[in-house]
Amino acid sequence: MRGKIVKLTGGFYYVNSNSTIYETRARGNFRNEDIKPLVGDEVEFKYEKDRLGYIEKIYPRKNMLIRPAVANVDQVLIVIPVKDPKYNLNLVDKLICQYENKVDVLIAINKYDLDEEEARYLMEIYRSAGFKTFMISYKYTFTLDLLKDYLKNKTTALSGVSAAGKSTIASYILNREVEVGSVSEKTRRGKHTTRHVELLSGEEGIYLFDTPGFSSFDLDMKPEDLKDYFREFFIPSKDCKFNDCKHLNEPGCKVVELVNEGKLPRSRYENYKLIYEELKEKERY
Repeated sequence: MRGKIVKLTGGFYYVNSNSTIYETRARGNFRNEDIKPLVGDEVEFKYEKDRLGYIEKIYPRKNMLIRPAVANVDQVLIVIPVKDPKYNLNLVDKLICQYENKVDVLIAINKYDLDEEEARYLMEIYRSAGFKTFMISYKYTFTLDLLKDYLKNKTTALSGVSAAGKSTIASYILNREVEVGSVSEKTRRGKHTTRHVELLSGEEGIYLFDTPGFSSFDLDMKPEDLKDYFREFFIPSKDCKFNDCKHLNEPGCKVVELVNEGKLPRSRYENYKLIYEELKEKERY
C-alpha cells in the first residue's frame, strides 16, 4: 500500500492512505542504512487487519528540512511574535538561513495588536530584505484571511519559538481545533504544547505541518558560505571591490555601504556578523 506519513509520535508513524489512517513502524533496515522516515514522506507500507503496519520503502523526496524535521515542503511560514514571548531576531535569521535556497520563505509578524509600532518595525526589516511578510492577529481575522490566500494549494511548514502562535494560526486556517500553547508567567517564554510533528489538511488544498517550538538553533555550514543565505546581499555584492568579499571589514564593500545608508536592514546585517563569528568559533573546534 502507498500513503503519506501525516504524524510521528512515540516512534509510531501514522500513514494516510485513501483517507484512512494506519498506525505503522519503520522496518529495522532503515536504521541500518541511517535513514529515518519523516512526516510528509510518501511511503510504501504493509498492513494486515488489526495488526501494526510496517513502512518498507520511502519514495524520493522533493526536499527535506531539519528544523522542523519534515519532507516534501513547498514553503515555510516563520512566525515571529511581537510579544509573549519576546522575539529573537538572531534565531529568526538563523532559521531563514536554514530554509533559504531550499523552499520559499514567508514571514508572519504575529500578535501585532499587542504593539503595532513594534510589529511595523519588524515587518519593514523583512519586507526590505525581500520576504513576503504579513502582520497578523487572531483578534483581527481578516489578517489571517489574507495570509490564507498564500497557503492555498501548498504544503507549508510552520516554524517558530514555542507560543509564537503557530497552532492558533493552524486552527483558524484549517477551521479545526489544534492544541494551543501558552507562555510561562515565570519566564515569559513559550511552553512546548505541540510535542510531535503532524501534517494537517484543510480545504482549498491547504496542508500545514504543525511542529514543536524551540528556543535555540545552530547552523551547520561554512562561515564563508553564510553570505549566500542573505538574499539582500546578492545584487549589491556584485559591486563589491573584491569578488570574495565577506561583507565584514573589507574596503569597497557595497553591502556595508548600503547598510550604512539605511538601504539594507541593519538588524539583518548585525545578525549576519554574529552568526558568522559563531560559525568561525565552531570551526576552530
